[in-house]
Amino acid sequence: MSLSRAANRCVRRFSLIEHHTSFGAKMPFQNLLAKLRQPPAAAPTELPYPRPELAVAALLIEAAQVDGKIPEAESAVIRHLVHEHFHLPQAETEQLLRIAEGEFSAALDDWVFTQTVRESFDASERQTVLEMMWQVVYADGSLVRFEDALLNRSAHALGLSPQEADTARERAYARYCDGRDEGAA
Repeated sequence: MSLSRAANRCVRRFSLIEHHTSFGAKMPFQNLLAKLRQPPAAAPTELPYPRPELAVAALLIEAAQVDGKIPEAESAVIRHLVHEHFHLPQAETEQLLRIAEGEFSAALDDWVFTQTVRESFDASERQTVLEMMWQVVYADGSLVRFEDALLNRSAHALGLSPQEADTARERAYARYCDGRDEGAA
């Protein structure tokens, strides 16, 4: 059988399959194309917290879980940082963190969070966010290479210079050491 006859037979079979699907359903590829051609869905309903606050909380959660676990020490630091930084009551802090965890889980990448922080805060505030992230990863007393890599990448994504990033890391480490010394006294 020639190539053209085989191709025609294949096309006819595909057409028959397409027309005989149950309930007029389209083939999966056609469904995908139809969805891609549709206008984007409406924006999600308003969240109870501003996007920048959710973005910061999500970045703190990411910093905590990047090594595969979230020790209680890191969770406690996240709660404390969010509570103090945003001046929220404890119940609202917990709600913000639950929502941020859901947002983080639904995101494919942290770009949406770093971009929100970058657009919403000046360089000094972005440096503070990075410092908070460093405080989270130092909280359990160990620094793994995944944490280090994430925070170095985050510093770049937040638009911080290497000097600003180093300053944020040094301040976070100093706070960690101060807290450790106070705990030993």
